[in-house]
Formats: sequence, structure tokens, C-alpha cells
Amino acid sequence: MCKTMNELEQVIADYRSLKALKEEIDAQLKDAEREIIGYMDFNEKLSETGKDFTIKLSTCERRTLDSKRLEADLGSLAEYQRISQYRRLYVK
Repeated sequence: MCKTMNELEQVIADYRSLKALKEEIDAQLKDAEREIIGYMDFNEKLSETGKDFTIKLSTCERRTLDSKRLEADLGSLAEYQRISQYRRLYVK
């Protein structure tokens, strides 16, 4: 745990460096995912097995409620809402 401003500054510098590295790695992962999906699409496959891997490609569906439209039709939804609190860290 940091106790001095100098320690905090070092931790912030490390945080920024690690965050930049994470963003770079996330971009590389997305590129690799696009390559794999491209292979699967090109070969019209939904699954593939290699020496040390198995790939399965599926279509998923997510359903959400249009709360603005529902509120316009039914009125206030306040009594049906659950509110949770959490802490969020911003570093600029």
C-alpha cells in the first residue's frame, strides 16, 4: 500500500504502463479472433480440431428490455428497479 506521494506516483506510472500493455494485447487478441473466424467462415466450418486445440463457432443471442419504451407504455418503473453500488477507479 502506498503511503507517500512518491510511492503513489510510481504506482500510477506502473498502472498506466500495464493498462497500455493490456490494450495492446487486447487488440492482438481481437486480430487473432478475426483470423480464426475468417478461417472458419472461409472453410464453412462450425468446428475444427487440431493437434492441441478444438474450435467451436456458434451464434449467440442476447435479449434486453427497451426500458424507455416500456416506461412510455406503463409509466414509471422505479418500484421495479434494483440499485447496486460499486466503486470505480478513474486514472487520467
